[in-house]
Amino acid sequence: MPTTADDIKKEAFELFHAEMYTESLALCKQLIETARDPAIEILAATNLFSLGKLDDAEVYFRDLAQRMPESSYIHSYLAKVLEQEGDDNAIAEYAEAVRLDPSNQEALRSYAAWLVARNDERGALPALKRLYQVSNRPDDLFQLVSALTHSGFAEAACALCEAHGSGKKTSPAYARALYKAGRYKEAEQEAQGLYNETHDVGILRVYLAAYTCVDPGTAPAAYASFLKAIFDPDIYLDYICLLQDREEYLRALTAVRKLIALDYKPQYRLIACELSSLLGDHANALVEYEKLIRDELDASSVSESFRQTLQSYRLFLNNRFPPAEARKRFFTIVSQETNVICLEETAKIYLESGEIEEAKASYYRAYRADYLNGGLSYAGFLASCGDDRECEKVLLHILANVRKDADLTKVAAAVTEYDTTFQRMRRLTRQLIQRLEERPQALRSDNREFLAAAYRREAADALSRNDFAACIYNCLCGIDILPAYSRTSHTDDFLSLISQAKEQLPTVTRVMIPPPANDADLSGETMKSILDKMGLSDTEIKIVSFLAIHKRATETDLRHLLSTRRVAGIVNLLIRKAKAQGIMIIERKGMSAEGEVYEYCGP
Repeated sequence: MPTTADDIKKEAFELFHAEMYTESLALCKQLIETARDPAIEILAATNLFSLGKLDDAEVYFRDLAQRMPESSYIHSYLAKVLEQEGDDNAIAEYAEAVRLDPSNQEALRSYAAWLVARNDERGALPALKRLYQVSNRPDDLFQLVSALTHSGFAEAACALCEAHGSGKKTSPAYARALYKAGRYKEAEQEAQGLYNETHDVGILRVYLAAYTCVDPGTAPAAYASFLKAIFDPDIYLDYICLLQDREEYLRALTAVRKLIALDYKPQYRLIACELSSLLGDHANALVEYEKLIRDELDASSVSESFRQTLQSYRLFLNNRFPPAEARKRFFTIVSQETNVICLEETAKIYLESGEIEEAKASYYRAYRADYLNGGLSYAGFLASCGDDRECEKVLLHILANVRKDADLTKVAAAVTEYDTTFQRMRRLTRQLIQRLEERPQALRSDNREFLAAAYRREAADALSRNDFAACIYNCLCGIDILPAYSRTSHTDDFLSLISQAKEQLPTVTRVMIPPPANDADLSGETMKSILDKMGLSDTEIKIVSFLAIHKRATETDLRHLLSTRRVAGIVNLLIRKAKAQGIMIIERKGMSAEGEVYEYCGP
């Protein structure tokens, strides 16, 4: 049995490394009762995380982050806790951990993995590059290669693999990079060797795609040969698309029917409809189209791919029937539906025949059915009709109500890219900036580009009004948020506007205001307003009031105050409520003979 504090501390770490977290945590609590040791407090928090006690771990790590804000390790683990809880604020903690220590491999790896998991490979590139510089690990190299390939830098990905020797070159990531770079023969050889070693179906797909580019004449036979032994829907679909491209429609139809027999997906059924039409079997194609549409409408939910089905059906009708009959058939199936895709496709039918008011009514119904997707279509229609005021009103309503990042991305794309009419709406641009700036650290690369484009537009507008200071300020904000691998906006775009504004400024005018001191506290009035919003129970108000007067209290003190032994859980919930408002009211100060010690840190 360990007798000294150092012996107990050593054993606590040994138990942790042996994954005996409960036993390690018990020793940590024993040590915390007698003395405050940051290493032991961090170990206790890490044990709580490892045991899945996320609420308690979060409270510990937040307390530690307040006392040791420069610790990269603490911010990294706090991020892990938040990620496990499904809290998107994890990305800000990962970013802070990397900022504090750019050589923290675990933080770099977790930060990059978070971005890649959200399909933001571009945003992950700087962290992945730094990670490989400090780790020199093959798996980190291939993660970087994969991210470069996905981001459109396949040649750079190939060069990176080739610069690090054959020992690190062979990998699925390298084969995919070769294929994306158009180096098909090399990709074929690389993928073939890997498939022979691993029999991985994913790399087989790369091999067959590269083989098709090298020897298109024998590619169908190669696909057919592998498909005799392996059923993979993606490879089967690649094979069918290859036959379509070669105009071998009968073979393609035979293949897709085999696929449908195994998997009754609407995507495969649509291909069969289109192939039947191309082969001249229009009667069967019509029956299959309409059966497919009815089946999709009867499903519990309609996917976005249903739009492709309706568009293909409309094209088929227009090619086979006189306009009046084609329209009648289409409306028979979809005109009474309230599904937003049906309403939008109905509106397009009306537009084609010049019935503007009917089209507007359908678009408006789509907006009422789905304020986001239908609203964007309705706004596009209004813009095309020159109704800028109503268009802006609709888009402002959408922006005010979207909550999910993916939905915000859709709206940002519409406002900044898709229609020049949207770009003339200054209120809309400002509202977009406000929404995107709510959580800048959590923005994906595409949203950061949209935000930079909005700032550039604001800068250009300010320059046209001779508001030179505003022009420079917006340019600097745009440069600040611009991602490292931007596709649409570039630093030179902003510098050009800054140069024009500088040349016309009659005096030296500074636009950047120094940030407030980091230790600026909330005023009592502000704190009171935040506490009012927290919805505290009578018990929680009693705790806050008691600590505000006494400044410090033990768990035993609060048990006597509340006449309950459930003090720890109540305080934990109170701390989480405060955290949700972005403040710290109560701080845990370790253990004593009378239980945990709590200190008031409000105004």
